[in-house]
Amino acid sequence: MYELRALRREVDLSQQQFAALLGVPLNTFRMWDSGLRSPQPDVIARARAVVVEHQRQHELLSLDALATEFGIHQRTLRDAVRAGRLAVHLSTRSAFGRPIRRTTRAALLAFQQRYYRQSYSRTRPKPPRPASVDIPVDYAERVTLTRHALRLSMSAFAARIGAANKAVVYQWESGKRKPSTVFWKRILKARSE
Repeated sequence: MYELRALRREVDLSQQQFAALLGVPLNTFRMWDSGLRSPQPDVIARARAVVVEHQRQHELLSLDALATEFGIHQRTLRDAVRAGRLAVHLSTRSAFGRPIRRTTRAALLAFQQRYYRQSYSRTRPKPPRPASVDIPVDYAERVTLTRHALRLSMSAFAARIGAANKAVVYQWESGKRKPSTVFWKRILKARSE
């Protein structure tokens, strides 16, 4: 009859917090918690699963163990602790004169969502790269022909496509340096205009 109350007290949550975890209205949960109504067996099973997951999310683990589990470098987590971005619990025991720092999966997930740069994550897939443009072997000749067709000096051509200066254009035209795909697209666009 009072199994939901026992489960709620086991994880030390208020009625409102536990009702939110179960996804039921607060008044319905209060009736079950007080014993005025008995919950269905599937609700009790769901409550047990919620308690297990809540305990798993809030168990204290070392930074090294969580770094391995989440695929984040240990130094990144240590820096986050120093900066105050990752909440930790300090142990009364120490290792090499420093208190042992432990944190929860929930705290690490909050750090990951708010501060961690997603592009560095090893756990999430990287965004798709834009389709690359193949730069032809005779790029030096094509750059020169494009610049001459537009009747621009090296400085003016560099300014038009957004290159740093005329030295970059000279290196492309002499074949000492290959333009990136971004600049190659700009060169092709300038030629078609």
